Amino acid sequence: MLRPYHHKRRMVQGMVLALLMSIPLFGVFRIDFASARFVILGHSLGWDNYRFLAGMVLVVLSVPLLTYVTIGPVWCGWACPQSFLTEMANALTTRFLGKRADVRVDGAGMIVAPTKNRLTRWLALAGLLLIPSFLLGVLVLMGFYSSAEVWGFLLGTAKRQTNMAVMLGFSVSLFFIDIAVIRYFLCDYACFYRMGQRLFQTKEVLHIGYDTDRAAACVKCHCCATVCPTRIEPNRIKLHDICIDCGECIDACDRLHQRGGDQGLLHFARGHGEKERRAAKPWWKRHFFAGSMGAVLLLGCALMAWGVATQPTINFRQIEARQQRLLQITRVCQPRCAPLQTACRGDNLKRCYEAAACTCACSLEMDPSNPQHAIWQSCVRINREHERALGTASSQAAGGGRL
Repeated sequence: MLRPYHHKRRMVQGMVLALLMSIPLFGVFRIDFASARFVILGHSLGWDNYRFLAGMVLVVLSVPLLTYVTIGPVWCGWACPQSFLTEMANALTTRFLGKRADVRVDGAGMIVAPTKNRLTRWLALAGLLLIPSFLLGVLVLMGFYSSAEVWGFLLGTAKRQTNMAVMLGFSVSLFFIDIAVIRYFLCDYACFYRMGQRLFQTKEVLHIGYDTDRAAACVKCHCCATVCPTRIEPNRIKLHDICIDCGECIDACDRLHQRGGDQGLLHFARGHGEKERRAAKPWWKRHFFAGSMGAVLLLGCALMAWGVATQPTINFRQIEARQQRLLQITRVCQPRCAPLQTACRGDNLKRCYEAAACTCACSLEMDPSNPQHAIWQSCVRINREHERALGTASSQAAGGGRL
C-alpha cells in the first residue's frame, strides 16, 4: 500500500527520538544544580560563563524563529516527541478499547467499545503507557544527575536520595498523565512552539497545498480528514490552522486516486496564493528574516564554542579528594579537641583559645601539605599568644588580689 510519507516520517521520528535520548543518556549536556554548572561532554562550565550563556540564549531563540518561517509545523509532525508519543497512545487506545475509542481530556467524552470495556484491557493499556513514562522520567533524572548517580539510585548500589525519588515520581506521573489523556491538547493549548508558530510564521512557510484547478476531481470521500491526526480538513487548510505537516493526508489522497491512474490533489507547497505578488517581490526580501535568524544562530553557536574553549579547567577529582581529606581530618581532630571545646565558656576564654589552637594544630599535623598550611600555622600562633596573654593577665590579677 502506498504510504511514502508515513514510513519516512516514522524513520525521522525514530532518529530524532534516539538523538534526544542520547543527550542525557551519554552525558552530552547536563545541568548540575549542586555545583551550579553545566556539564557538556564531561567539560564543566559555570553559570557565570556569560559567553556560553549568551550563545545558548541566542540559539534557543533563533532556532524556533528560523523554523517558523521555513519548515513551519514540520517539526510537530516529523520530529516532536509529543506527537510521536500521542500517536503511539492513540494506536494503543484503538487496539485495546475499540476503533472509535476516545479517552482524551478534550474529546467528546469517554468513548469505549462495550465489548472491550473490561478491567484487564484498561490495566494492560495503563501498563504499556507506563513503560515510556518511566523511561522518560529516568532521562529527566539524567539531565540533572550523572549516569553513575542515576544507575546507583535505580539499582540500589548507592544511597537513595529523597530529592531523586521525588523528581522521578513527579516526572513519571506527569508523563503518564500527558500520554494517557492529554495528548494533542498540550499541543493546541500549552505548547510554546505552536504559540510562536501562530505568531511568526509567514505565507512562505512549508504547508499542505490543495490543487484547486482539479477541485472537481475531489470525490468528497473525506479520506484525508479521516487519517488526519489533528482532525482538520486538509483540503481547506488556512495559514494558522493546526496542521502539523505530517503528510498522512497526502498518502491517503494518493492511494485513492492511484486506483484510477491519477495523482492526488494534496501536496507540500510554499506560499498561500498570490503567486504574482510573491514573484514580483525580490528574493532577499522574501528570505530576509530567515537569513537574519540563520546569522543569529551561527553567532550563538560561535559564542557557545568560545565559552567552552575559554572555560578554565577544573579538576573535580582533586577537589573531591581534598574534601575527603578534610572529612578525615575532622573525624580525627574533633574527638581530640572536644574536651577543650566543651570547656569553652564566656568565663573561661582561655579554653576557647586552646580549643581553636588545638583544631588548627591537629589539621596541620594531619595534612602538612595542604594549601591552607600557612593559615593553620597563623591560627596556632595567634590563639596561643591570646592564650598566654590571658594567662598572664589572670596571674597578675591573682597576685594583685593577694597584696
